[in-house]
Amino acid sequence: MGKLVLVISDEEKGESLALNKAKSIAAPLKADVQVVRFLPQDCSDSTKQSATQSIGKLVHTVFNEFGHVTSEVVSTDSIPSWVAVHCNAGDDNLVVKTGHRSESLLHTPTDWELIRQLNCPILISSNQKWKSSANILIALDLSTDEPEQRGLNAHALYWAQQWQSISDCQLHAVYSIPIPAPLLALDIVEQRDYLRTHEPEANKKLSALLKEFNMTDVTPHILAGVPNKTISHIADEIKADLVIIGSMGRTGVKGLLNKNTAEKVLHHLRTDMLVVKPTGIAP
Repeated sequence: MGKLVLVISDEEKGESLALNKAKSIAAPLKADVQVVRFLPQDCSDSTKQSATQSIGKLVHTVFNEFGHVTSEVVSTDSIPSWVAVHCNAGDDNLVVKTGHRSESLLHTPTDWELIRQLNCPILISSNQKWKSSANILIALDLSTDEPEQRGLNAHALYWAQQWQSISDCQLHAVYSIPIPAPLLALDIVEQRDYLRTHEPEANKKLSALLKEFNMTDVTPHILAGVPNKTISHIADEIKADLVIIGSMGRTGVKGLLNKNTAEKVLHHLRTDMLVVKPTGIAP
């Protein structure tokens, strides 16, 4: 199966921007593009026909003479399930979607469900345009040598290399040494002291990983604290255009009550985020 960039179109602000980003990714990767607009299962035929005309017109405007692009309207009440079935069979597929920030405990947004259910990477697109020379931040977790986590780090680095091959960008890598939030809240641990103590070993691990992937030109950053906050902080500090982060993709009640770092970062981030999984393409 060839590469496929699937774009979830939703008539929201930033939709054409997300389509243009998909075009920028697909062209150098020689990937096909499929644009899908979702409607409720019980929508009328006239609504579906109107949506089909609308998305067809938008796709023609954005992609113009770009080959290998199709569009369709799908009626379903489970967008994540449809996308998962459609894309998870291809290791080198990529999903692009405009992000929406309506998080609450009792409502799981489509963004979160897609992160949990997809095996292929998903780009949650912001309303910010990409700069001609972008800063890309790779969030890595070096707290464990478990195979699954090593796979996540490998995929994050792989996709960073892919991005570097198709655009003019500067790569940054961050490892946030985790400090349990309760320890910080109760002043049991002083963040600066903790960083000073653990930074040498963390730097050694990060340098070794980057060297292993022949990525010694990457700018390293070592922080300490709650990862979802520190990653968002450094992303703002370096004015990152994209954050690449791994996700274990918890599902069910465990996923609802114990959201992973990628989902928590999404809550704070105001830039694009590419979420990768342990499965899929490996370097």
